[in-house]
Amino acid sequence: MKTPPDTRALPGRGTRALLAIGMVIPLLAGCSLLEGPSPEVPKRETPAPPEQTPEYVPDGSAEQNLPFFRSVLTDYAAGTGAVQGKPIARAVIDAGFAPDAMQVSFDRTKTDLPADNIFVSVRIGPECLIGQVVAEDRSVVAETAPAVGPEKNLCLIGETAPVE
Repeated sequence: MKTPPDTRALPGRGTRALLAIGMVIPLLAGCSLLEGPSPEVPKRETPAPPEQTPEYVPDGSAEQNLPFFRSVLTDYAAGTGAVQGKPIARAVIDAGFAPDAMQVSFDRTKTDLPADNIFVSVRIGPECLIGQVVAEDRSVVAETAPAVGPEKNLCLIGETAPVE
């Protein structure tokens, strides 16, 4: 007489097979998520350079002089001069802006570390040109803003370095 097969081993094999199938199905489903069209990355347009070089407008508003102010700071930052208040202020003065209407931030912090950036401003009537030159990458930001303070004659808030 034959001995019947041992059926105790079958559930173990079946369980292992089901477990293997259960592990493979999510992996295959994950692969199908990776297939298909990939998203399109929009092309970024490079801003066109100005058609003409910005110029200082002696009796102009802050808004009219913003392109020129920005170009003065950008030209300075593109050079090798130190990112410090005096030379940046000198570049702005040499470009034609009045030193008595300017403010500039300090070169060093209160804890005597080099400043991360320098702010320079020029007040033109009730408006201000405010520029920032970042020491690390020499990037420049320039914008207009209303003058502040009780007499509306300040562009930078707080104590600033003397402009010479």
